[in-house]
Amino acid sequence: MGHEVGDGRFAGTKLPEDGVSVIVVTYRSTRYLEECVAAVRRAVSGRPAELIIVDNDSGDGTAEAARKLAPDARVVDSGWNGGFAYGCHEGVARARGQWLVFVNPDAVPAPGSIGALVDCASAEPRAGIVGGRCVGRDGTVDPRSWWGRPGRWSAFCFASLLSSVFPGSRFFDPESPRPWTAEVREVPVVTGGFMLVSRTAWDETGGFDQAFFMYGEDTDLCLRAGRLGYRPMVTGRAVFRHEGGGSSTSVGKLVLLFTGKATVMRRHVGTGAVRLLVAGVFVRAALSRVMSARPERQGRPTAKGDDWRTLWTRRREWSKGWS
Repeated sequence: MGHEVGDGRFAGTKLPEDGVSVIVVTYRSTRYLEECVAAVRRAVSGRPAELIIVDNDSGDGTAEAARKLAPDARVVDSGWNGGFAYGCHEGVARARGQWLVFVNPDAVPAPGSIGALVDCASAEPRAGIVGGRCVGRDGTVDPRSWWGRPGRWSAFCFASLLSSVFPGSRFFDPESPRPWTAEVREVPVVTGGFMLVSRTAWDETGGFDQAFFMYGEDTDLCLRAGRLGYRPMVTGRAVFRHEGGGSSTSVGKLVLLFTGKATVMRRHVGTGAVRLLVAGVFVRAALSRVMSARPERQGRPTAKGDDWRTLWTRRREWSKGWS
């Protein structure tokens, strides 16, 4: 357990059992904190809530900034950068609420959005995990609210470039989210950037697997919850904005992302799917010069040509997954 400062009061309330515990895990996130904390205050909609900020050994004053910005929060110096899942567990160990809401420091929940998550979870107890609707700065819908189920077919579509040629296709790009109009819908995977997990679901699943350092832990949790009978959902009333890894370099983010993908595939699909991931990276690295010259051929570009080549050279590193 890390060192903590603060009594955990948030909005001047004593938290009852059915309260909300908002957990923010930070790592060199000072530039995001002021906007995030202010947004969380508005997002709880006057519900009994506590804010727990866990700093993963930033070493740049993030924890000190958090104490100044949120003196009524519980701020935890974890003393070690053990990754996102580790930080979440540090927060949950101190949480007193029935509802656990995980908010990335670069996420900005809209007013009332956390209240909307709780309303949905209360009305749909079989959900266990609830997410919201991600939007861009201009208010347009950002599709990264939820994801499709990973499988051998989605891995094959990645390896064969079908997912790039037909981005968003229900058949050829099955892991990509599609537009949704219903206020609430079941989804295979809820993004961990803005996610509610009921205390019951957290305890039954064991929460995020701490073997994951970053990326993939939300997919793994949702898939495990699904096997226990839970049905993760998203609600359009819980709006949030998420910058999405602004502190990561392009290549560094890709390596972490594919390490997470490889881990999920090994655990939930099979090693054959990992080989397809590797093949897909090879194809993109081999065609990177053509794809860079004609970016429209990528369909939905996610990286520069040089990044794919670097990712290919580091394949032995990420294809093993998180240990």
